[in-house]
Amino acid sequence: MNIARLIRPALFGAALLSAVPHAIAADMSRAEVEKIVREYLLANPEILNEMLSELKAREEANATDRAKAAITDNRDALLNDGYSYVAGNPNGDVTLVEFFDYRCGYCKKVRDDVVNFMGADTNVRVVFKEFPILGAASIEASRAAIASRKQGDDKYWAFHQAMLGADGLDSDAIYDIAAGQGIDVAKLKEDMKAPEVDQVITKNHELAEKIGIDGTPAFIVGDQLYPGALDADELKAIVAAHRGG
Repeated sequence: MNIARLIRPALFGAALLSAVPHAIAADMSRAEVEKIVREYLLANPEILNEMLSELKAREEANATDRAKAAITDNRDALLNDGYSYVAGNPNGDVTLVEFFDYRCGYCKKVRDDVVNFMGADTNVRVVFKEFPILGAASIEASRAAIASRKQGDDKYWAFHQAMLGADGLDSDAIYDIAAGQGIDVAKLKEDMKAPEVDQVITKNHELAEKIGIDGTPAFIVGDQLYPGALDADELKAIVAAHRGG
């Protein structure tokens, strides 16, 4: 673990110096205080791990609080933006939001879990947020998926599932998969040129930044952010907890 990356040297030093009782420090030079602190740390190096653990806990708590506030402030953009694909029960009593990237291995891993969960819980609403973060092919895949809705939401859903199920996803594969799902590829490529396609991706990136999402998949239920892959049982427990609360 690189301590310098976790604790700014000046802040670290100030924290240690502040631990020295003021009455003692007042009668000593800074060099004398620093010598005492240094000797103490050399004799008790385990305190560094304790400080790092406490710092990590505080940072995580702060990040959670910021995410909750941002989710509350942007609830309409998350749940009812008018352009994200909505699956499951459109009138469900709990909404699950997923930010995903078609080339993300963990997004591919949870694909079946999300679908199975929706099948098992017929009262959940699921909003899918196109969030390409893994390079040009990811962006092209999302642009193609967004544009495919011009040919019907059923086409989008089949295309979405197929791309998440693909082992590799380069430019050629995207259009081969589209054709395999009955999508008119020539029309798809033309529809991808529409400004609103890129606007969807831009808005999703801006929304993710506000909330503090920097990886995929990322799930939101209620005012809580759940980063990382979740299986069907975990999704069930999270939704049940929010439904019960």
